[in-house]
Amino acid sequence: MAKKKLRIETENFIIEDRPPIKQDEKFKLYVRSGGRCAMCNRYLIDLQTGINLGEMAHIVGWTNKKGSPRGLSSMPQEERNFETNLILLCPEHHKKIDDAKMINDYTVERLIATKKEHESRIHHLTNLPKDSDTVVLRMLGNIRGTAVELSQRHALDVVFKEENRAAVFIDSFDKQSIEIDLTKLPEPEEDWDGYWSLGQKTIDRELSKFEEGIRSGSIRHLSVFAIARIPLLVYLGYKLGDKIPMSLYQKHRGEEETWGWIDQDENIDFEISKIQEVDSDDVILILSISGSVDNARLPQTLVDKSNIYVIKPSSVIPNRNIFNSKKTYQNFVRRYHEFLSQLEVDHKGCDSIHVFPAIPILAAVACGRGIMRNVHPSLLIYDFTGKDYLPTLTVNIHETN
Repeated sequence: MAKKKLRIETENFIIEDRPPIKQDEKFKLYVRSGGRCAMCNRYLIDLQTGINLGEMAHIVGWTNKKGSPRGLSSMPQEERNFETNLILLCPEHHKKIDDAKMINDYTVERLIATKKEHESRIHHLTNLPKDSDTVVLRMLGNIRGTAVELSQRHALDVVFKEENRAAVFIDSFDKQSIEIDLTKLPEPEEDWDGYWSLGQKTIDRELSKFEEGIRSGSIRHLSVFAIARIPLLVYLGYKLGDKIPMSLYQKHRGEEETWGWIDQDENIDFEISKIQEVDSDDVILILSISGSVDNARLPQTLVDKSNIYVIKPSSVIPNRNIFNSKKTYQNFVRRYHEFLSQLEVDHKGCDSIHVFPAIPILAAVACGRGIMRNVHPSLLIYDFTGKDYLPTLTVNIHETN
């Protein structure tokens, strides 16, 4: 007696007996996909149980009968189980692309492009030298009450595009892959001193994971994505220092928000000027980079007794989109280091610099990184409350005082 043909009709499609996918086609698909979902990059082998979570989805449906997702095609039946017509997905995305309500969104053309892009990236990453990997560090905090998102996938894509490196993520304490999470902190206006103190302690605690990796040699390069209140970014930069090479990324606003450089040819320089000189070693540094600091808002008693330096763009008005290129960022870092070097000549007795910043997030991290322990003065960072500038936190105080 002939075996009865299995036929199951579901809400979205029809399942019938079909020729199995050959082992060599399965093998090619998994290798070319790197064992990861082509849509969300999820690793498809459960690390605890070893269970294979991957599903081989057909781009052109395996049958041209009505109800088979994307099945109406001139593609010969015998070619539909070839690796070229299969895309490796996690269960969630397999279900999504075959849902009848989503068929018009997940077309054959779109899935082919997704497969090609994913497999090309996997091929490139697996060809990179061993030392081309980088560990991603993300620090996210609220800005004036608003949280900022940065997915692992976006960070991975930016690092790959900008640095030609493979991104690695360490386990995170919050299980949401945010390495330093400042979003749970209360607003500084609720407890001014407590906010900055708690922020520093949070950074110290979470950076210990990275410091252990740096000491052991397992972390050889860092890619840093950070957005938070400026004083905490300065503190992060100070704690990171220059122990190992690292790449810093600036968040850009616009129609399509990104952390990658958006204008490779832009080359804005900066200038240092001394706008007030007095007979003392008290120093104020005004950083008018992404905006202009209103000198009239500075504490008058401090202004009266201090030498005042200003760093600002030399050819454009300070604006929030000033760091569109890596060249411009590097120009700022160079001028900032020049200021610190000149200070050692002009004011050897200076033990603390009062910093009033209107700067991009990347400049804040760079300011902290530029401070050498036991060499440079401490930085007392001020933050604007909307009315006045108030002191927040001090970096490098223990080493120099």
